[in-house]
Amino acid sequence: MNPTTTVATVRSLLDCTLVRGRTGRTQVASLHQQFPQRVTVPMYADPENASAAFLCIQNPTGGVFPGDDLTTRVATGDGTHLYLTYQSATQVFAGDEGASQTTTIDVGAGSVVEYDSKTVIPHADSSYRQVTEVCVRNTSVFIGWESFASGRIGHGERFSYRSLTARTDVRLDGLLTARDTVHLAPHESDPRGPGVLGGQDYLATMLVLAPGHDLSELARDVHAALDATDGVSGAASALPDEVGLSVRLLAHRAPVLHRVHRELRTLVRRSVLRLGPLDPRM
Repeated sequence: MNPTTTVATVRSLLDCTLVRGRTGRTQVASLHQQFPQRVTVPMYADPENASAAFLCIQNPTGGVFPGDDLTTRVATGDGTHLYLTYQSATQVFAGDEGASQTTTIDVGAGSVVEYDSKTVIPHADSSYRQVTEVCVRNTSVFIGWESFASGRIGHGERFSYRSLTARTDVRLDGLLTARDTVHLAPHESDPRGPGVLGGQDYLATMLVLAPGHDLSELARDVHAALDATDGVSGAASALPDEVGLSVRLLAHRAPVLHRVHRELRTLVRRSVLRLGPLDPRM
């Protein structure tokens, strides 16, 4: 199949609002979903926090196609806890037009959102633009993860895509507090050089937003964990206005990246949420 000629482009909206139910569980209050995006029913898989809802965003097409414009909006009410993830990695298919994906996550007061967006894998000759906006309050907590591969490595497509742009905006009480932008265009400038990706195949970012929390000890623990892991390099940086931490990672192999992701997630959950490790297998 040639996705550039046989698959129609899609403009899709997934809009989901969650609230704290009478039993204390986080529940879906409203949902609008268009093909190809949909979410599972809430599941409750955290043995230490039975009120936390697990939602998995599914896309039966397996990725994004040229011209696709996918929008996801998630809002959580006060006192909720959401674990949001994707069914699988996002394949970015080749074509003359680029594909885009926009995600907005609005975290209510006293609420927690844990977001695992899985790995984006750009195919040769593809273009991809991703925008993520996270809105928090002074009592919110957001723990996010995103990662990007150099391409379909098993097909010999390292850095064969046209462009990859990922922008993340952080808003605290409605005000833009931080913005992070990654732009890679291998045909214009080789990302494998020093000061960029340095020959590594995976780029990842963990974002920990916890206004009012002292995260200095967590930053030290993150650096210690990274230093102790072969095949990974990275560092944690404080965000403006003490809104949280940003952790940037480079890794050569996917298994190493997945392992350090689990280790960092456990550190963050223990430090910020006072909860143990979690492996929901979603």
